[in-house]
Amino acid sequence: MESTYFNSLLHHVAQDERYNSEMSLAKEEFEAMVGPIYETDRTYDARINSFHNWYILDRPLQGRGVTPLNYFIDYNANSIPDSELTHYRELRANVHSVFELIKFHGDRTRVRDLVTGKRYDVEGRQHTQFLDKGALFNSRVFRHGAQFYTSNYFLLHPPDVEKLIRGEVKKVRKAKGDPRELLFRLVLFQGRFDQYKQMEPRNIYRFGA
Repeated sequence: MESTYFNSLLHHVAQDERYNSEMSLAKEEFEAMVGPIYETDRTYDARINSFHNWYILDRPLQGRGVTPLNYFIDYNANSIPDSELTHYRELRANVHSVFELIKFHGDRTRVRDLVTGKRYDVEGRQHTQFLDKGALFNSRVFRHGAQFYTSNYFLLHPPDVEKLIRGEVKKVRKAKGDPRELLFRLVLFQGRFDQYKQMEPRNIYRFGA
């Protein structure tokens, strides 16, 4: 199940010029890291949603120095009930990573953050019920109170390169490095895999190149 608070924020940002005025510039910045996002991509919805997540949660607005999320919280601090505002504040602690599907646990899906090793029982199975156990995918996890929710995108990696991805994550973890570069590179490779189905996945996920 997706975070309704993130989806509500996404809708608000898309309708408000204060937030989306530099959306085109931000998309260019994002595509410079992860490759072009084409409307003809089979995974277009997931890829454009990954951009929206980055734009709203990670990228500071020009001239304001804060992300759209933090600007929204500051601007509405006195107009939204604090009980509701708390859930928007919780979006700040989102977990952006590559996850492994561990198992289905009742109405929840247990996933593991490959970078930290931490496990989450996220609400719902509508996005994961067709995935195999052990599948690796890029996404985000949000916490609201005692429950965990996924973001609105899953970028699934082919099984043939799971071992390669695990190896690269292990390198980052051992070096105690920032995983963001690897995460963006995985989105880049996933996009290429989506466009060039005739190529062997191992010829696309070339981490040493």
